[in-house]
Amino acid sequence: MKILHTLHWIQFAGTEKVCVDLCNEISKVHQIYLLSNEKIRPYLSNEVQLINFNFEKNRYNPLFLYQTAKLLERISPDIIHCHNTKEIEIMKYAQVFLTKKIPIIATKHTLQYKKKYELADLCVAILEDTKQLLKQESIIIKNGMAYQPPIKINRPDKFYIVLLGRLDKMKGFDIAIEALSLLNFEFECHIFGEGEEHVALQEQINTLKLQDKVLLKGFSNHINNVLFSSDLQIIPSRFEPYGLVAIDAIYYAPLMISSHTGISEQILPKALKFDTNPHALSVKIIEIYNNYNSFLATFEEIKATKNCFSIEKMASSYLDAYQSLLSKN
Repeated sequence: MKILHTLHWIQFAGTEKVCVDLCNEISKVHQIYLLSNEKIRPYLSNEVQLINFNFEKNRYNPLFLYQTAKLLERISPDIIHCHNTKEIEIMKYAQVFLTKKIPIIATKHTLQYKKKYELADLCVAILEDTKQLLKQESIIIKNGMAYQPPIKINRPDKFYIVLLGRLDKMKGFDIAIEALSLLNFEFECHIFGEGEEHVALQEQINTLKLQDKVLLKGFSNHINNVLFSSDLQIIPSRFEPYGLVAIDAIYYAPLMISSHTGISEQILPKALKFDTNPHALSVKIIEIYNNYNSFLATFEEIKATKNCFSIEKMASSYLDAYQSLLSKN
């Protein structure tokens, strides 16, 4: 099978990781092309054929659509898999210039309603909440990710807390920072990620006089090693459409707690969840610190389910979806 993926590059975050891991896995047995930005190349295996493509161009421009159609003719994919609304429009409108139509499958990665998903021949929701936003035929395929064996690294000699993700208001890092200011024991917290909230979060850290305890560490390509060497991962998000960081925790962290959102709400017991406010989070962290081994045992039961979130399982589900769609065309 020849599969064309399209990815409107913004930065390397959850959607980008899902697309990359899926492309890399399926390219082991099928021919994979990816239309995206050159910046994504370091994350791709050699088997994935990357084509630099500018999704910022006007999707209603006939010349651009004609040129895109000619590109589709040269690639001649059996199916197109889109990961963003604008991509769906471009891939659909370009086919006006094609004699043979190419079926489009689209993954809904967010909880924002987008009418243009109706242009796809089949939509994939990543959770039940996402599926409710799709008005047309859709299925659920939960996200997985590729496992990278971790190694122990040098870490703080205090209770080591890790948070990761895009520095965005939605992620609730401000809630976590305020909660950390309420702790009554020695700790060090590293926050990994980049984004528009960097300055505001650093100002909050400074105001609360946490400069020696909470550090913004930027982006890391070795977060598996960081989590493996930590004591606790926290997901304080106000909301998550899915929350791949929870799968990171299941793969690598000894212990994770989360707000009531995304996949965490489905897979974690009540003991490992907290209400999304600083006081509730601080109380939970202190409880964990004082009863650490008990919480480790609770999370170990969740870690035993890690194969449910494997890239192999996700890829197999998508291949089934591709074949099902092709059989109807």
